[in-house]
Amino acid sequence: MAYNYFYKIVEKDKSGNFRMLFHGINKSRIIPVGEWIKSERKLVSDGTNGTKYWSGWHVIKNLDDCIEYLEKFTAGRTLTIVKCSVKGETWDKEHSHSNVQLCEYIKVLGEIEY
Repeated sequence: MAYNYFYKIVEKDKSGNFRMLFHGINKSRIIPVGEWIKSERKLVSDGTNGTKYWSGWHVIKNLDDCIEYLEKFTAGRTLTIVKCSVKGETWDKEHSHSNVQLCEYIKVLGEIEY
């Protein structure tokens, strides 16, 4: 099976764990490294505008686009970019103003330098 590589913006906590920015899985926002994790596919709403979309792991195919998107976040937590393998279905986050895609499975490979 061929895997595609994408990038993901995550929070890095004081212990060095990577965390999802908003939604977690199994009541945890901590992302395991080197393990395939499946998204929970359900209808969710986005931020303050309440736009509905089908959930999945948020990823960005191009590193430069990911760096640009990272700059849109406000300060207050330590954010970084991780490289991910992606498998299964991927789909566009239709109402996103950036090149955000959603995917069914991710495996975080580690933090990247940018």
